Amino acid sequence: MPEFQDIYDIHRQLTGKTVQRGTRRAPGEYILVIHLLLFDEQGRFLVQRRVDNKATWPGMWDISLGGLAQSGDDSRSAVQREADEELGLTLDLSGTEPVFSFRADNLFDDYWMAVIDSSTPLKLQPEEVAEARWVTQAEWEALLRSHCVIPYTFQWNLFDLYRMHFPGARLYPFGDPAQIRGAVFDMDGLLLDTERVADQSWAQAGREFGLPDPLKAIDGCRGLNEAGMRAYFVQHYSADFDYEGFRARTRALSHAITDVEVPVKEGAARILAALKALGLRLAVASSTREVTVRDQLGRAGLLPYFDEVITGDMVTHGKPDPEIYLTACRALGLPPEECLGFEDSVNGIRSAYKAGLYTVQVPDVQKPGTESNALSWRTFASLTEAEAYFRAYLA
Repeated sequence: MPEFQDIYDIHRQLTGKTVQRGTRRAPGEYILVIHLLLFDEQGRFLVQRRVDNKATWPGMWDISLGGLAQSGDDSRSAVQREADEELGLTLDLSGTEPVFSFRADNLFDDYWMAVIDSSTPLKLQPEEVAEARWVTQAEWEALLRSHCVIPYTFQWNLFDLYRMHFPGARLYPFGDPAQIRGAVFDMDGLLLDTERVADQSWAQAGREFGLPDPLKAIDGCRGLNEAGMRAYFVQHYSADFDYEGFRARTRALSHAITDVEVPVKEGAARILAALKALGLRLAVASSTREVTVRDQLGRAGLLPYFDEVITGDMVTHGKPDPEIYLTACRALGLPPEECLGFEDSVNGIRSAYKAGLYTVQVPDVQKPGTESNALSWRTFASLTEAEAYFRAYLA
């Protein structure tokens, strides 16, 4: 019987469309692929050799398991089904997540990891797997040097991944998502709809100051603190550009709007209230100056939700450096691997990811790209959508 696959959009949301396996996908259509990295209690890795008549990579050694998610599968059910079909293994991966995942070539590719007893009998799928065996790190690297292994980009780091994630449950990306106890939020473009105000102000000031391509400058500085923006201008524009005058003008134009009314993003108050009700400690980590952050959050009615406020003038290195998120986690008294990090810009996502938080992407004016999607644990179209998810996930 033909196999069918679900189609996802770029945000990894189901579209409701299914296609027959092997059907060419249109741009913006994605399928789900899964892999499994199996280790035993001695730290050996299970490898399998593909049958010689496979259409791709015939006769070559492969990692423990890989396959395509079928229609109706989620990532976990797909990898458990493939383990049963290819290796005769019954796995329970509930409560775990992929150790890493990426998006490329019209697919989302999830990599799971598990440790099993090496005495567990394997029942190989004869049309797929010629043989399977457990190998030590030295034996695996010998296979790599013989050029008989399918070339994965991470193949030389496989055993480093194992040592990072086991023993224990240090799963994707740095900890156990069941242990989330805090959340750190960016402000501009995430809680407050101020990015559009800033963009308008920069565009007008750019015209007044003769700034070439102000849209490029806006995107390059998005998420940076004042020191980071100054460094960006030094690097990309002439030394005689009046940066201080330009920034004074952008602030004046922005305040002319936000001093009248602070635009709040839909769902901001609801998600903060929901997370507080679930017992999470909350912090804001904004590149904006403290006086502005407290003023705008206060007038928006959001400030009382936060246990800690960390701003761009409190840290030496702004986003994408992880300092501001590490500082926020320390202020909350929580390790980064027990915190969510909500962001809308790529610089903010880089910062939260490097700090070790579970990065949650809620895009605003800067659209998601390959990097921001890969560094994000979850992506939502809005705070309202994120609130519904975490209300159920953390309950």
